[in-house]
Amino acid sequence: MQSVQKTLLSQYACAPGINALITAWNQAFDPADLISEWYDHIWNIATAQGYGLDVWGRIVGVQRVLTISSENFIGFLEAADLTEQGFNTAPWYNGTATSSNVRLSDEGFRQLIYAKAMANITDGSVLSLNAILMALFAGQGDAWVEDHGTMSMSYVFNFIPTDVQISIIQSSGVLPRPAGVAVSYAIRGHA
Repeated sequence: MQSVQKTLLSQYACAPGINALITAWNQAFDPADLISEWYDHIWNIATAQGYGLDVWGRIVGVQRVLTISSENFIGFLEAADLTEQGFNTAPWYNGTATSSNVRLSDEGFRQLIYAKAMANITDGSVLSLNAILMALFAGQGDAWVEDHGTMSMSYVFNFIPTDVQISIIQSSGVLPRPAGVAVSYAIRGHA
């Protein structure tokens, strides 16, 4: 407490015993350091760690553990996802894909939380979807949204996303899908 003397009744203000006791308790139980630590590790999303980020994940509706598909298959552009590869680079799809669970690091999870928080309040415009992509893939390469004008759109990436990023893009639910709009994904170039 910052001013413990204001909490004493006036009749006890000059009592040395109770003043010493309250001063000692004030020094022992001063919550200022704990409040500062709690703010930094839990409440402030920019500096939160571990459990604090898990709390933020529950608030915005994302999980730290993602299921990723670690296999690519021979495919064509009509597949509308990021798992298709050209001939002589991947096996044929045999009906099952190997998947595994991956726990995101604090920094990766923080990016996912920021993107989901922005997706929760987006208006679905190309401008706001591009802002989400810029936040999620900052410094990794160009990513943008193409509006085809026929109730369809594409998320386009000018870099090769990792398996975890592909999982974030396609199955985490972070990238918004405006109502009634068909969404596809494409890799256009290599940064």
